[in-house]
Amino acid sequence: MKKVFVLFFLAVTHVIVAAQSKSIEEFRKLHKEDQNVFFYSSTIKMINAENEPEFADLIKDIDKVMVLLYEKEKQKFKTQEVAGLKNDLQKENYVPLLLINENGNTINLYKRDKKEKTVGFTALVDNKEKLVIIDVKGSIDFKKFIEFKNKIDLKL
Repeated sequence: MKKVFVLFFLAVTHVIVAAQSKSIEEFRKLHKEDQNVFFYSSTIKMINAENEPEFADLIKDIDKVMVLLYEKEKQKFKTQEVAGLKNDLQKENYVPLLLINENGNTINLYKRDKKEKTVGFTALVDNKEKLVIIDVKGSIDFKKFIEFKNKIDLKL
């Protein structure tokens, strides 16, 4: 499970990001998350407990990662509201990049481009019990990400 989280975290942060989503902030105003975790630059650097120079170089430009957890039983929001969030992201010029259905989870990955440069990124992980929203601010070098990912795959 740890391997999957690390690979997912790295995969979703490979896109260059300039600002976090306004649609996510509007959703938060309507629905207070049950749990949240904010990783700021200093916290993200602490993930590198073994002081791996390649990993340090990879994460150096990530400013913030926001993870919001919603327990559907507590929230009682409707499926249409999650669909509305997806539509709002697209109205905000986020483009669907990836859709994965695995083990009862649906993962939607979105990016936003401005002047031919990716400037936004959001991931939604949805299942019967929970909705998890991941919103990232910062950047990561895609080539370095692929190199690092390949090394992790060999070690794990």
